[in-house]
Amino acid sequence: MAGSREKPGMQKSRRMSEGIRPHMLIRIIEDSKIPLEEEESKLQKIKGKVEHDEQLSREDEVYLNRPVVRANEWQKGLKSSSDTEPEDTLPG
Repeated sequence: MAGSREKPGMQKSRRMSEGIRPHMLIRIIEDSKIPLEEEESKLQKIKGKVEHDEQLSREDEVYLNRPVVRANEWQKGLKSSSDTEPEDTLPG
């Protein structure tokens, strides 16, 4: 019986992390300042769902991961360019 008591707690913990995860992904995207262009409206719709604690569709979840990957790459590019010393760059 002890095993059956652990499962609901584990499920609750999993649901909590799933609920937090979209918030975190949206924040990563917004903090990165990547240009979203036509994807902006889709992100805003998903953000609205998350803010109202609505369940995201599988498509929404998959969508959120794409700009997060781009945001991470964007940040790496920004860091890389800021790490480049001015004398390391070629003139012109």
